Amino acid sequence: MSLLKKFQNLNNFVKKNSHYYLFFNNEHVGYVHYKVAEDIIYDIDNIKLIDRCLYIRAKSFKEGNAIFKDIGNLLVFKKRLSHLTGELFSCRKTIESKEVFRLDRALVEMLGIRGYGVHMIVYTKIKNSYKLWIPKRNKNKLVAPSKLDNSVAGGVKAGEGIFQSLKREALEEASIYPDKLKNTKLVGAINYSWKKSLYSIRRDTLYLFDLKVDSNFFPKCNDGEVENFKLMDWTRVLNLIQNTDSFKNNCALVIANFLIRHGLLTNKNEKRYEEILRF
Repeated sequence: MSLLKKFQNLNNFVKKNSHYYLFFNNEHVGYVHYKVAEDIIYDIDNIKLIDRCLYIRAKSFKEGNAIFKDIGNLLVFKKRLSHLTGELFSCRKTIESKEVFRLDRALVEMLGIRGYGVHMIVYTKIKNSYKLWIPKRNKNKLVAPSKLDNSVAGGVKAGEGIFQSLKREALEEASIYPDKLKNTKLVGAINYSWKKSLYSIRRDTLYLFDLKVDSNFFPKCNDGEVENFKLMDWTRVLNLIQNTDSFKNNCALVIANFLIRHGLLTNKNEKRYEEILRF
């Protein structure tokens, strides 16, 4: 599959009649498949369906959280979800906005609510050639087991900002302590809406970071999510994202962004270069 096609597949959600708009206190927050809407509308209070829009109302932040907790438990009971993670994410208009409500991470995709993540590429330059620290995900991971990943990557939990999340993930996944992050650069963000399955939609905003390190740096995983790290030349990394499915889907997109920004992925080594830039 071409690199461009991979990116198009990651941004493949188009609102159709199969999905209702989800509103919380009159603010559009997500999309719900009509079958999922049918599962919850008759069993959860304060929910109404009007003109293909699902409206949920709550008088307080606490009440909103309780409603979405009930929805999560109900969808597990009805086997729409296999389980809840116990990890809470925030629903918010932007990463800097006030939280609208909190919900289990497993429910975010089911309700098409925007999620936020941080992805950092740690790299070094040896004899003017870029080398990237690439981790291999643990084979027991529920999502993308044994796939290659970005140096540090993870979701922004409820109550966190992007820098708080980056500090936590960097320490957990690569033993990078906060003082080592002082040279980290926030270089932008990537957005996509991925219809991952019949019912779930990943509407992600990934904040991107670069960290240049010296040849003495060596990452080490603290939380068991990574099997090992390898220092790969950028040409090998490019070959892997262009010609294999070795990388976790969204990580290939983040790496392509890095290679483009550093002048490594160009029209000389990628025939769909202009189309990828448009994407």
